[in-house]
Amino acid sequence: MARDYYAVLEVGAGATPAQVRRAYQRLARRYSPDVNIWDREARSLFEEIVQAYRVLGDPTARAVYDRQGRARPPAHRRAEPSKGGRRGDEAHVVLPLTFAQAASGVSAELGVDRLSPCGACGATGGRPGSAPEICAHCGGTGSVWRESGPRGGESCPACLGAGRRVSEPCPRCHGRGVSTARAVVRAAIPAGVDTGAQVRIPAEGHAGPFGGPRGDLVVITRVQPDPSFSRKGDNLHSEVTITIAEAVLGARVSVRTLDGTAELVVPSGTQSGQVLRLRSRGLPRLAGEGRGDLHVTVRVQIPRGLDARTQEIFRELGRLLPRQEGRP
Repeated sequence: MARDYYAVLEVGAGATPAQVRRAYQRLARRYSPDVNIWDREARSLFEEIVQAYRVLGDPTARAVYDRQGRARPPAHRRAEPSKGGRRGDEAHVVLPLTFAQAASGVSAELGVDRLSPCGACGATGGRPGSAPEICAHCGGTGSVWRESGPRGGESCPACLGAGRRVSEPCPRCHGRGVSTARAVVRAAIPAGVDTGAQVRIPAEGHAGPFGGPRGDLVVITRVQPDPSFSRKGDNLHSEVTITIAEAVLGARVSVRTLDGTAELVVPSGTQSGQVLRLRSRGLPRLAGEGRGDLHVTVRVQIPRGLDARTQEIFRELGRLLPRQEGRP
């Protein structure tokens, strides 16, 4: 099955003729056989690009393509009149989230600029008050006969079996049946998303031309960093500072988590840079149940500006502690 011509030229269904032409020129230069002499795939893409432009670059052919959509009726029988155009394109919107919102999930109302059925013509594409004309290609029958191959009637390619065509295009939508309008769409963002995650909302994208169904809305998340945590997958990483006494003797210290504060057990003899883990204190797993872990790096704080008495205590402690191996 041939790819959607709008996707081939990398334009939306609402692209103007000038935008279609510029997209064709850009892609034709990139995949031209004169530039990609030995690349068979580039040659195939170039032929596909040329075919797409033959259709979308011609206003009449483009209108037929939009009305027909992707599905074609079997050639051996007369098709029913089309009740709508092709399916609309995807719409995309970026949603900024705080780190806390990404961790817990959020329901947001998004302002989306998308193509909607033209209110001036009722999505017909015709000028208000203009009457449809009998299709000159099929004489109003809605079907044509092939001169070669298996004989039989097939849907008229000009009117798609309707037998009538719009005589004058709508000035607001230029005959496309859709125009840009702003809408508010509610999106439920699951807990645990990261920057670049895509949440698809069915049938909330661009409306298809001539009454075609809507495409999907794709919400792309952009998560702001948090000063207390760094993220690696579902796991979180943070740091905590302890005193020398706490590192030597062990202690219970409070650390920040997504759920508030938690008690971290610091074993005696903990070294600076050692990583301790709090299980299930990380982010919710998108692809399964449960949560990741929180990894806490311990930093031992060395005191400064000690008075004479405290310095003497440390000297005495130094004489009592065993020497490290390998030192004279």
